[in-house]
Amino acid sequence: MNPAAGEDAPLSYAQQGMWFLERRAGHTRYIDAVTFRLVGELDAAALRAAIEEVVGRHEALRTRFPVVAGVPVQRVSPRAEVPLPLTDLTALPEAEREQVAAQFLAEDLRRPFDLVRGPVVRAALIGLGPREHIVRVSSHHLVSDAWSWWVVILRELEQLYTAHLHGHSSPLPPVPTQYGDFARRQRDWLGGPAGAKQLAHWKEVLAGASGLPPLAVASPEPPSAAPPEPEQPPRTQWMAVPQPLYERLQAAARREHVSLFMLLLAASKRMLRRHVDTDDILVGTRGGFRTRAEFEKAVGLFVNLLPVRTQVPADADFRDLLHRVRRNLIGAYTHRDMPFERLAHALGLWRPGFRPVISVCVSFQTTPEVPPALEGLDTTLINHDPFSAYPLDLGFYEAAGALRVLLVHDPGLYDDKAAARLLDDLHEELETGCRELEDA
Repeated sequence: MNPAAGEDAPLSYAQQGMWFLERRAGHTRYIDAVTFRLVGELDAAALRAAIEEVVGRHEALRTRFPVVAGVPVQRVSPRAEVPLPLTDLTALPEAEREQVAAQFLAEDLRRPFDLVRGPVVRAALIGLGPREHIVRVSSHHLVSDAWSWWVVILRELEQLYTAHLHGHSSPLPPVPTQYGDFARRQRDWLGGPAGAKQLAHWKEVLAGASGLPPLAVASPEPPSAAPPEPEQPPRTQWMAVPQPLYERLQAAARREHVSLFMLLLAASKRMLRRHVDTDDILVGTRGGFRTRAEFEKAVGLFVNLLPVRTQVPADADFRDLLHRVRRNLIGAYTHRDMPFERLAHALGLWRPGFRPVISVCVSFQTTPEVPPALEGLDTTLINHDPFSAYPLDLGFYEAAGALRVLLVHDPGLYDDKAAARLLDDLHEELETGCRELEDA
């Protein structure tokens, strides 16, 4: 399905929800940024040409979002110019360069995109020395997701940098399907019988759902007479799961014939149950719309939020809870083509001025975060704190034979001590769950 040249496309439902959140916040909150350090002889012209060619290949990265008759649309710009301005720090004392570079990168993450005029992609180059540079490439989350960056964009950048370095043409085949095609197909599909069937399923699952109240570890709210504090960026805390416990969790999952994430989600729900006065534990987890092979090489926002609702009594047996979570999660994945934004609006669960029904997100990340292998250069990633739309966002990261947990929290609701307590409680529930499964 290829629209006529210049034809606007509708927003996907995920884009529509994010566009609304940005409009309400009044500033850019959701930026995908990849930052890496390069050591060696960098050809900046070849790097810029490679970035521009990636942007030229993917319409999503050339999209802007004007409002037509009160409705935002996707409009693809024909050109793909991406400047790569150099911030040269080599004149500074060597001890100051890293500090100034870190400040530049932090400010860049707060610099808004103009969604109406575009562009929604930018790049920057920091010079630390003749053979050392930092590269930052960013996009608005409206046009990309983790898969887009780590599986598509950076892998294409590797091949295109080599091609431009040697004066060769692109070795990459044309992109078979663009994101605008997906947005159109999604709306057509949701208007048919398959969409109606999935909506009926979710209406049954979420009947009477009201979402989790703020957890009992929350920081006390300021007095009502106090002026509202400006919005603060989310804060993060990491926890490394000890290797012996990680191995026990893997073994327990195999014995119970469940995925590791099912076990982690069950422990997370029992941890949450400690801090709320309800057995009805509803969280979200990240799914995806890349259910067709043609979208695997596409760039765009293919992420969906899947509600997972489980009854968790305070004295829940862990094995029973685990297998209830397994059924709940399989049901969610089976019906993952229903966009959460469409579902929330259909059920009246997401309206301006109301607390969202999903306030806690729990996810499992296995997409490898590998920097581009650029010819003649040693590359290493520079990490930065991620964004989140949820007051609590609990992510499990499994990579290189280890398991880590990242808690992203809204500091206006949960201070650092509260977040640390939640991670301590999660560790305890992982230990307790393993022990109950081993002793049964």
